[in-house]
Amino acid sequence: MKQSYDYIVVGAGSAGSIMAARLSEDPGARVLVVEAGPSDLSVFVRMPGAQIYPLLNPRRTWRFETGPEPALGGRTIMHARGRMMGGSSSLNGMVYVRGNPRDYEAWAAMGLPDWSFAHCLPYFKKLENNDRGANEYRGGDGPVRITTMPGKHPLFEAFLEAGQQAGLHLNDDYNGFRQEGVHLHQANLDHGIRASTGRAYLRPAMRRGGVRVVLNAQVTRVRFDGSRRAVGVHYVAGGTEYFAEAAREVILSGSAYKTPQLLMLSGVGDREQLAKHAITPVADVPGVGRNLQDHPCVPVGYRAKVAGISPGSRMNLIKMGWTGAQWLFARRGLGATNLWETGAFFKSRDDVDYADFQHEFVPLLGEYGQDNFSVEDGFYYSTCLMRPKSRGFVELRSADPMEQPRVVHNYLEDADDRCAMIAAVRKTDEIIQQPAWDALRGERIAPALRNASDDEIYAWLNQHVSTQYHPVGTCRMGTDDMSVVDAEGRVHGVQGLRVVDSSIIPLITSGNLNCPTMMVAEKVADSMRGRALEPQHLDYADRVA
Repeated sequence: MKQSYDYIVVGAGSAGSIMAARLSEDPGARVLVVEAGPSDLSVFVRMPGAQIYPLLNPRRTWRFETGPEPALGGRTIMHARGRMMGGSSSLNGMVYVRGNPRDYEAWAAMGLPDWSFAHCLPYFKKLENNDRGANEYRGGDGPVRITTMPGKHPLFEAFLEAGQQAGLHLNDDYNGFRQEGVHLHQANLDHGIRASTGRAYLRPAMRRGGVRVVLNAQVTRVRFDGSRRAVGVHYVAGGTEYFAEAAREVILSGSAYKTPQLLMLSGVGDREQLAKHAITPVADVPGVGRNLQDHPCVPVGYRAKVAGISPGSRMNLIKMGWTGAQWLFARRGLGATNLWETGAFFKSRDDVDYADFQHEFVPLLGEYGQDNFSVEDGFYYSTCLMRPKSRGFVELRSADPMEQPRVVHNYLEDADDRCAMIAAVRKTDEIIQQPAWDALRGERIAPALRNASDDEIYAWLNQHVSTQYHPVGTCRMGTDDMSVVDAEGRVHGVQGLRVVDSSIIPLITSGNLNCPTMMVAEKVADSMRGRALEPQHLDYADRVA
């Protein structure tokens, strides 16, 4: 069964929803979006406080067992990606972080001059509707509502005070002039509702017309003609195989795991790897699936002295009903918060150029993202390495598109990453010993990290390091032989095919990845439409002299 469109977007996630919406703004453009998961019309998706439920729903997630991880004793680590309208923006913690401006200067230094901070800043501003209004650093009328979290809770207040007592300054806007310091988080929240790209971009585009979205449909391969031009995609929906023709371009927006898998299944990748699975090569692009990066993290936790202090503790059916009613009728209460209301960026050591770690503070104890989730009074500092040197890979297990690829991150394989993590957890425990925590800090969950040896801390890290769920880089932009796409997302060696998602990010940014992924989509969409916003050269705290 054949259909014809101008553009086909594979994946309705953080980038794909934006690509479809922006391309469909051109008069007469016909855009097809093929999404493997269901709609995002669920109270558990829309309600920020219910974020654990879609995370544990296999219909709404891609679940990967990554590893075995060589530097973590051969452990495997569960990794989830969004599989629904809005993708991971319908699944994540909604924390809104651009990254440090120095990150984008590093992109430019890799031969990508149009991806400097000055070139990216106008697109950050374009996408955001900041609750504090527009200024030279921030946007005020974009599609994505950004809300500053209140942080009005004893545990959040202790976090902010302890950080300042340890020497960090209180930062009013970590997405502005300076990133480093303790802060109130900003979140993709629109008056108590998750502001996913599905809600902010794709649904308005569908109402406007020109966009067709096919849900619960998995793309199995991209079809090329004899001149190596992408002419459409094959996908399966309801047990039936379809072919959709793209008159202009196919855009892959399937994530840092699924996009390289689809490229390889379609014959674009390392020739030797393709031969192992009897896949006929269309283009020999050896960088496909390489350069995988993520933010490794580890929780440094303590139980609380005060019973009942953690949000969600002692929850029962009556309290759950009240929480749901508050959110449903007033968009208030525990259901209206993502619980990630405070955080920090800090240096693990004095000789680091700029903040290399993030604290995401959680005002409770519980295995977030695990199947047996329960709340206990306490708190933990999720201590996350921002710019790891370790690199992993994505490879095919087979030529079956329904089988997940093999993913190995190689967390902490690089000695510098291990040293940084050891220094950061020591510093984290020092912050928790500040006077602001004295009335609330109870029994430690981790060992006495400040006084442990490097070997003892590394042994502990081996057992507890996990992921911040931020994979990038597997189809990176560039001009060298191991790059996969050019500066506008066009795949090397073929025509009519682009990648626009987190996989094209060449170096991971300092912070949560949803915002940079949205920015990338806004910028590439403009390029495809023959336009570009003027670069905006502003000062920032970490500017290189």
